[in-house]
Amino acid sequence: MPEPPHPLPPKQTLLLILLPMLATFAGLRLYFHLVHVRHIYPGGYLLRHLFLGILIAVPAAFILAFGARNHVLKFLAPAALGVSAALMLDEVTFLVATKATDQDYISSLSLGGASVLISLAALLLLALYKSHRD
Repeated sequence: MPEPPHPLPPKQTLLLILLPMLATFAGLRLYFHLVHVRHIYPGGYLLRHLFLGILIAVPAAFILAFGARNHVLKFLAPAALGVSAALMLDEVTFLVATKATDQDYISSLSLGGASVLISLAALLLLALYKSHRD
């Protein structure tokens, strides 16, 4: 029988989720605010980064739920979870509180709401880290 997977230390888990989440959020917002909002239409359907985040989060969460046996997946799954969290949280306020136009995406309401949600996620990660560190 194969050896059970060893979980990553809490600090490493924290950093593997938190840093990609913050980098993705900052990168998205810098790109959209400085370059321009650009849409992708695979098969004629608008692909929002909320959907892309879900497509990344689900397999990452499943891998983490069962424990990654592959050494590479042990590091990629939490990082993918951080990236996907940023993609999803970034678009929530935009879709819920605005009319979802390109201008709305770069509005202060959308940026402020996304910043609050990312901050709350970061605080939750820090609280979980503090409760799990050795």
